[in-house]
Amino acid sequence: MKAATGSQGLWRRFALASVLLLVVGMLGAVPGYAYEKLKVGDTPPPLGRSVNLRDYRGKIVIISFWASWCPPCRKEMSMLARLQAAATRDKLVIFAVNWQEDPEVFWKIQRALRGVDLTLVSDSSGNIGSKYDVDSIPHMVIVGRDGRIAAIHAGYRESEIPALVDQINSLWRQAPQPSAPAPQPSAQQPGTSTPH
Repeated sequence: MKAATGSQGLWRRFALASVLLLVVGMLGAVPGYAYEKLKVGDTPPPLGRSVNLRDYRGKIVIISFWASWCPPCRKEMSMLARLQAAATRDKLVIFAVNWQEDPEVFWKIQRALRGVDLTLVSDSSGNIGSKYDVDSIPHMVIVGRDGRIAAIHAGYRESEIPALVDQINSLWRQAPQPSAPAPQPSAQQPGTSTPH
């Protein structure tokens, strides 16, 4: 077989590049490969396998991505702990997601924060953070009582933390959104009676 020479080799490389671009373009159109950034009003993605955010509807949920080496994050953690203690878990649940730190570091953090009423979640691989568009920290997602994202804050400074607390407090003051009524059966099932 004769080696490709000159324009023939160039043509083959062009054809191969075109096919690769076509395949990449098709992957973007396949569900699961297409990606759209989170925005206010979206339903938040799962927080790993052990946390089902639907269980917290009716409460405000704060998902804060942080790391021990981040000074604003450490300052925020103490504020979030005070907020959780003041609000109680009947109104507010805080998930402090330790982002891209070694599991050994996370274990030490858990031991140090043993008496603090925050739910700590490890994201050493960054998989959870990628679902939440985390590319810098601190990164906070606030979920309203309706189970939808009410606010997203990324890369904020310590000086902005009081404004975040004000925003959370205003969500508490808002009347809860009425839940959709439970579906009513269209026909009476055999063996049941109609209340009189």
